[in-house]
Amino acid sequence: MFNYQDFGLKKGILYEIIATTYSISENSTEIKPNASCMGIRMIKEKQIQISPYYSTITYKNLKEYSTIALNFVDDIYLYALAALKETNSQINLTEFPPKYYDFKYLESRSMDVPYIRKAWGILIGEVSHEFQKTKNDDLGEIIAPIFKLDVIYAEKFLNTHKLFNRTENLVLEAIILATRLKIARENQNQAQFIKINEKIEEYIEDIERFGYNKRALKTIELVKNYMIQYRI
Repeated sequence: MFNYQDFGLKKGILYEIIATTYSISENSTEIKPNASCMGIRMIKEKQIQISPYYSTITYKNLKEYSTIALNFVDDIYLYALAALKETNSQINLTEFPPKYYDFKYLESRSMDVPYIRKAWGILIGEVSHEFQKTKNDDLGEIIAPIFKLDVIYAEKFLNTHKLFNRTENLVLEAIILATRLKIARENQNQAQFIKINEKIEEYIEDIERFGYNKRALKTIELVKNYMIQYRI
């Protein structure tokens, strides 16, 4: 049984989690997991809404297999590993490190679903409905897919609703903005690129000024290295 209050969730509030989806290789039954940062919103007692971009692996995997694990993780560094990985990364971050994955066998689906082993809790959802919505963000107006997920499995590994502190929240915002640098560069939108870059630099200054959170400082070094490869 899933009770959203056990996870500290409130209806209508946007929460950042690490989402894990999977693909299955054509010539075998090997499961290939994928981790990404994702905003989720509780819309009903057992229904959650997410909105991955069309170009993402998360979107493609959900369209193909309809199943996703929502991982509640309190280690900010793992968010950077999930968000900043790329196929041709110049910072040697091409995939989320396999050592952080584990698998939950679902008898109802007769399969293993990948999740993050350092999560304090997980929800496994199944797509019940998909539609489109026009959204406005720092990159302008876009048409985004919206998935409604029915929660089919829930488990808490630790008794916590851990929230990020001020420093960790700034790091999370810097990570999210960093993922938009690539889009701004691909669109040759130098003005937007500069605006995003300046905002990240502001966050970094504050984070380094606080200075006491070693995990946050390690994460921000990864963000800075990522920014270097997307200079216009």
